[in-house]
Formats: sequence, structure tokens, C-alpha cells
Amino acid sequence: PESAAPVAAPDAAALVATLRRVPPARSVYSEVRFSDLLDRPLILHGELEYLGPGRLGKTVERPYREQTRIADGTASVQRDGRPARTFPLDQAPELEGFLRGFAALLGGDAQALARDFSLLAQGTAANWQLTMTPRDGRLARRVRTIRVDGRGHTPLCFRTEEIDGDLDVLLVGALAAVKLTARPLPAQIDALCRGAGRS
Repeated sequence: PESAAPVAAPDAAALVATLRRVPPARSVYSEVRFSDLLDRPLILHGELEYLGPGRLGKTVERPYREQTRIADGTASVQRDGRPARTFPLDQAPELEGFLRGFAALLGGDAQALARDFSLLAQGTAANWQLTMTPRDGRLARRVRTIRVDGRGHTPLCFRTEEIDGDLDVLLVGALAAVKLTARPLPAQIDALCRGAGRS
């Protein structure tokens, strides 16, 4: 019998268009930060809010409380009742890059995304990966790639690999509920993002 034809990888622009959310859109998350400066990965839990193009909210609920609000090119960060710290996004290119990518994805705006990143879609429409490589030189000096893993119309994992080797992985939606060990390994989180262990 003839073997089945290989399944074509999803088109990046078509894939991004399916991810559009109507603001305000909220999602719980777990975040794992790997850094040589930490003796163990830092694991955070909280909620993300997509408030429209260029506007994002991020609340850390555990292990400490912190609110970040991003709008009009400015970030405001407030932790545990202290006065808010406000700064222009261009002082934090990795945060700016994440915002651009996250907001363009949830806005379903492939054109805006392609202005800031080169895009490579892999996998199938049911279980896909979208790798975004920064085009902007300033961002590229800090961020190597942002990879988004998802299923169907739902992004589940945002993996930001920095040039210095640090790694930040945001698990959203169903993956945010996965119980993590106190010292997860990058390979374990990567397997989770790529689909291992998903029901």
C-alpha cells in the first residue's frame, strides 16, 4: 500500500491569523527562568492580560506579588506595595521583544510580527512550533530566538532564549496547570513545550 503523503508544515502567516484574541484576553501562566546567576530555576505563577496592540499586563502571584503594565512604549513595575518603577521599553530590549511578539501573536497580526522577526513554522496545524528570530539588531544582541509551541488555535508555551544563555519559558493555558518539580531541567520543560506529557 502507498504510504500517506507527508503533512505539510503550517504556513506562518496563516497560523498567526488563527491565534487572534479579542482584548481583553486573560490567561494564567507558570514561568520558569534559567540563569547562571541563579542556583536553581526561578518558578513564577500568575496571570497575563492582553489588552490590545502594544498593551500587556502581567501579574506575578507566587512566590511574590508583582504587577507589570506595558502601554505606549512604557513599562511600569510594582512589587509588594512599593512605589511603581516606570521606564521606557527600549531600556529592556528582551521585554520589548517579548511584548512585540506576544502582542502581534494575540493580535493575529502576521505582518507586524514579520517586521520584527523572521518566522519559521514547523509541525502540523494540530501541534505546531513557530520560531521567531529578531530582525532588529538591538534586540538580536540580547535575544537569540522566541519559540512558541501550541495546539490548534492555542499557544501554550513561549520560550525566550537569550544570547547569554539565559532561558525564560512561559507556560500558559493548560500547561500552566502542570505541576513542576522544584528544580526542573531545561530539557524537561522543552519536552513539555513540544508536546511530551500532554494529554
